[in-house]
Amino acid sequence: MKSKTGCKNISNLHSLIRFFYYASIVFAASGLIALVFIFSIPYSAISFERGIRGWVYSVNMPLGIGSAFFMISGEIPKNILHFIPLDMINIRAAIVVDFLISHIVPFIIVIIGLREIGNLTSDMLNKKSPFQAKYLKSLRKISYIVLLYSTLGNTLLCILISIFAADYFSVTVVFSWIGVLIGVLGYIFSDITEYGLFLQDEYDTTL
Repeated sequence: MKSKTGCKNISNLHSLIRFFYYASIVFAASGLIALVFIFSIPYSAISFERGIRGWVYSVNMPLGIGSAFFMISGEIPKNILHFIPLDMINIRAAIVVDFLISHIVPFIIVIIGLREIGNLTSDMLNKKSPFQAKYLKSLRKISYIVLLYSTLGNTLLCILISIFAADYFSVTVVFSWIGVLIGVLGYIFSDITEYGLFLQDEYDTTL
């Protein structure tokens, strides 16, 4: 009975993960398509204003179905794009660069992670052990990607905005400490589990 309940729970988890996996793909693809068309929409559909912590923007893209529209929005921190006159900013380029680095790239990382978790739950449904070397390697790679993005993502954003969207050049190093913590914890967990598998293998060999 417990086995059937556990299998049902894993099945529900697998379905939920697959749902979020495909939803993330749809969101990332929609965002990329929106960025392609942002250069062809009128400025009246773009809002780009100075806020308290940075530049706040939103773009309304009509879908051609009544009054329906697709909207992207975000905020560029002032340490990434300084408070300078608007005529010194290429607004469209700033929005494209920020939305790409701050939204699309994280979703791509999430998609990679959800794909691996989906494969893991699929193996569990097929009565295979989740503690396999291939999943530990995947976890380690994802941890590296999260660490890299958390430490260099904002710096890359700052450089790209300086090149494509502003009339000045600036490099700001800002870490996402939550991302760094997640990456470090993922790496530590993969290391500990790998060592546990090694000890188990050694024990099995001596029997």
